Amino acid sequence: MADWESLEPHEGRRIELVNGRFRVNAAPAVPHQRISDRLQTLLDGVVVSEGLEAYSAIGVRVGQSGYIPDLAVCVPTDEASVSSDDVKMVVEVLSPSTANIDRLEKPAAYAAAGIPVYWIVEVPKTGRPVVRCYVLSGDTYAESGVAASGNPAELAVTREVVVKVDVDTLFAPRRQPGTV
Repeated sequence: MADWESLEPHEGRRIELVNGRFRVNAAPAVPHQRISDRLQTLLDGVVVSEGLEAYSAIGVRVGQSGYIPDLAVCVPTDEASVSSDDVKMVVEVLSPSTANIDRLEKPAAYAAAGIPVYWIVEVPKTGRPVVRCYVLSGDTYAESGVAASGNPAELAVTREVVVKVDVDTLFAPRRQPGTV
């Protein structure tokens, strides 16, 4: 764990520690990062009153593993990574190269660590993303809401905070690609 925490951030990749081995993932593409950035802005605005902050791509210590979710809502920190004990929510925006990890491995690890809320953002080839909210129920996550095009939804951010997610507004194009 100390070796992972001492790594300097590298442009173009994310390095996670899983089962004693480093896993290197490519940095997100622009559309993926745009989704993450818009969600971070939305989430940060609703958790500040709870003394929390939404962070992009920070290290989260989960047992002896170190993950880098797309977003984490937790107590403010200036440390190299944060303990899963301080994390109230994680968000993963699915990419083709990490979809299985984000759907299977990470939710199991986050649930075992007791992180109360997990969002998965599915990114279709066309149309708007779909945001699926899962809330910890016992030792697994149960889906508690889905925000999709034409179907805004109130989704849990923490056990105390919910936010209305309207994917048609949140992820609407702000300009046409290729224009200034």
